[in-house]
Amino acid sequence: MKQPIIIITIFILGYLLAIVFRSINGILAPNLIMDVNLTASSLGLLTSTLLIAHAGAQIPLGLYLDSHGPKKVQITLLLLAAFGCIIFTISSNIYIMTFARLLIGIGFSGALMSGFRAVSMYFKPENAALGNGVIMSGGQLGLLITSWPTEFMLNFLTWRGIYATFILLIFIVVIMTYYFIPKQENIYNTDPISHRLSDLKKILADKSIWYLGPLIWITGGTHIGILTLWAGPWFHDVAGYERGDVATGLTINAIAAISGIFLTGLIAKILTSHQIEILKIFRYILIIYILSWIPLILLPPNFGAFFWIIIAMTGQAGILSYPWITARFGLSLSSRANTIVNLGTFVIAFFVQWLIGVIIDLFPLVNGTKYNPVAYDVSFMVLFLMQIVALIWFLYGEKYLKLDK
Repeated sequence: MKQPIIIITIFILGYLLAIVFRSINGILAPNLIMDVNLTASSLGLLTSTLLIAHAGAQIPLGLYLDSHGPKKVQITLLLLAAFGCIIFTISSNIYIMTFARLLIGIGFSGALMSGFRAVSMYFKPENAALGNGVIMSGGQLGLLITSWPTEFMLNFLTWRGIYATFILLIFIVVIMTYYFIPKQENIYNTDPISHRLSDLKKILADKSIWYLGPLIWITGGTHIGILTLWAGPWFHDVAGYERGDVATGLTINAIAAISGIFLTGLIAKILTSHQIEILKIFRYILIIYILSWIPLILLPPNFGAFFWIIIAMTGQAGILSYPWITARFGLSLSSRANTIVNLGTFVIAFFVQWLIGVIIDLFPLVNGTKYNPVAYDVSFMVLFLMQIVALIWFLYGEKYLKLDK
């Protein structure tokens, strides 16, 4: 039991750092805007470049996780992430910084999937949903770190100094991964890359991916895109919070996300032990998530702000699909199938972060400094409608989402 705990802790730390660098621009946005002279759309594009890099890396990531295992993949990618972070930290050129975020995105692209692969290798199948939930909820501590703690650090460090601190932590996790994660004893797929790529056809030809995927992509991508960038500006521009209160709001969101993801995995473990299908649990949690956008859009901000807690808690219910996908396609194809699903999530997250910035720039500033609250309402309504369409499509295709007996 000791070894699985050590393994899962190390992958939690790797995913935590991925979340830190994914979300840190949300709290550092005023500093970046002032230092690099960013508009809302350029801030959204700069930040979301990491997410599109995450997406682009998913297919090769799945290939190499299946053939080389999580240890080698995690170490290689974390070193690339550290290199990208160093470039971002020392640059003031928007184009170089965008390229650096691209490298960071590729570098952290395997943080979660490597952890999920490790769970599938070292944990019993009935504990997979809980193990995945522990890694994902533990990693969400990165959201907590990039709220009040980062705001506090700004009293002593510049944003570049804060980046440098987290770069040091990347190297510490690399060393821990090298020394404490065992080598993969069984190589599940040693075929040439061309053969492994051809196996993707089996996955893409399965109708379950195309009925299950869009709901995971749009809900999970929206959740990531909002919480890691635009929640902070919403608290400031719409709810009228001062900077300290914004940090408090982000802290509450982070705690909600952490507890929500852990509880999602725990509830799934309990209910599936009573023969309740995991995709039914997935469906009901995401219905709650989608409906929570309505009061956020329609209610006055002082009331709507409370629904951020529900949104933060429920938006990553898509993790419940990963054990189901592993069971559907088998361990030899599991990483490729899961990374295909993950790819769509990050494409949508990129699109969401960029699109909101574009919509905000269409509306005039309020008092010359704040983004227009109406712009947020328009943006969120577009996201809500996208999620409703994905939910209807999923419900229509549920007949294809049955595991073969």
